[in-house]
Amino acid sequence: MLEVLDDLKRYGIFVAVALSILIIALSGVVFGFTYFLMDVTEDAFLSTSCDIDNNSLVDSCQDLWELSLYPFLALKTILVWLNFLFIFGLVIALLVLGYLSGKSGALLGVMMAFVGGITYLGIELSNLYRTLLENAIFRGMMVEFTVYNKIMLNFPWFTFFVGLFAVILGMVNFQRTKVNSPINELDY
Repeated sequence: MLEVLDDLKRYGIFVAVALSILIIALSGVVFGFTYFLMDVTEDAFLSTSCDIDNNSLVDSCQDLWELSLYPFLALKTILVWLNFLFIFGLVIALLVLGYLSGKSGALLGVMMAFVGGITYLGIELSNLYRTLLENAIFRGMMVEFTVYNKIMLNFPWFTFFVGLFAVILGMVNFQRTKVNSPINELDY
């Protein structure tokens, strides 16, 4: 973990932005796959039945699983909210990184060019996602993730606008006046 943080410091904000965009693109697939596995597991356990003899707490496997397994599998709806909150958190982080890129004008200019490259990457990822949605199993996995689907189908616009707002926040940071500077610095 420390090596990753050292690499981020060495390569800077741009690696963090690129990783965040890729993580946003992959997060829904990971959450969708987990949701799908939990759903299939619940269906498999619901379709089986067995009797448990000489037990004072439960009479069948269904009673046992109702006490132990089914409450955990019912938490699968939380995955949809976790995905939404995860994307929201990464967008906030991208905006903060954009604000931090306003420390110098050169970095801000590079950030503007970088947004163009990230938008192109968004086009490629969106096309890949559309291709994956043609598969019926994958489409069935992703049905519950409506916010993620909307973002991924419009991923170039999403990355462009998040990047644009990050650049605007960087410009705000670059052009702000320093409030704790000596009075003669503010004399024009």
